[in-house]
Amino acid sequence: MNLLIIDDDNISNFVNTRVAQKSGLFKEIRSVSNGKDALEIFIQAGKGTETAPDVVLLDLNMPVMNGFDFMTELKRLNFPKKENLNIVILTSSDNPIDIDQAHAMGIKHYLVKSITLKDLQDTIFSLYNKAPTPRKDDSDNEIDAAT
Repeated sequence: MNLLIIDDDNISNFVNTRVAQKSGLFKEIRSVSNGKDALEIFIQAGKGTETAPDVVLLDLNMPVMNGFDFMTELKRLNFPKKENLNIVILTSSDNPIDIDQAHAMGIKHYLVKSITLKDLQDTIFSLYNKAPTPRKDDSDNEIDAAT
């Protein structure tokens, strides 16, 4: 499974990448700093020159192109396995208007930063209807950014 993290904050991208690596769920993890750069990945996937991610962790509040605009534009694109793409909102906004708008756009999972290993694993297992596999280090729910 491949993951794309879309967030304009470099520290969030670093921490979220480390959490995703620690989860052991992803073969490839990439990050970009705005929705426009992310759309380019999907455009290239439609041309066969990139592999579309299976899961996207999407921030809402970004310059250049925010998360809602990204989702609107993404719906217009054609790329392999589009129907299997899972988008998870991962943002600092706990505004009910943002939450309602995300759900209206078909987003099932809305997480408020910062994400923990358990949050990520539970969300991915929920998306794919799988039970979590116990890990001997599950007691370490937070990621140590220094590792």
